[in-house]
Amino acid sequence: MRHLATTLAALVMMAGHAHAQSGGEAAVRASVEGFLTRLGDHQFATLDADFTPKAIIVVARLRNGEWANTYQTADEWLVSLKRNPNPITFREPLSNIVVTIDSDRIAHLRADFQVVRDGHVVSSGVDEFTLVREAGGWKIAMVAYTSLPAKD
Repeated sequence: MRHLATTLAALVMMAGHAHAQSGGEAAVRASVEGFLTRLGDHQFATLDADFTPKAIIVVARLRNGEWANTYQTADEWLVSLKRNPNPITFREPLSNIVVTIDSDRIAHLRADFQVVRDGHVVSSGVDEFTLVREAGGWKIAMVAYTSLPAKD
């Protein structure tokens, strides 16, 4: 009987841990997906709060058969977004999402994406977000992504 009680207690603890972990993963995913939705809707003034100080954006882009890398701070990137007088609305649905959380403080989200404008895929690639838990929730410390043009 004592063995059964110990086993049940262990199962309850493991279920609680699995639930907490999946809840943490859901919060990371919600942070990233909320960010992408507001980005696609041009809510640029709201995006500052998503980033940590000194966050960076790294892009590996394929154009005309050549790869080029760009590096910006999130602040520089946001300034360029806010200067665009005619931003184009888009959606960036994620698939094959994998979230890992280390010590409940640092999270990594990796996912395939497509950029969709007016119902047409214009590019695709892989998004990688590194987030840090701060007092206000998960904040983006780094965004790195590959960008491939849509195939005709």
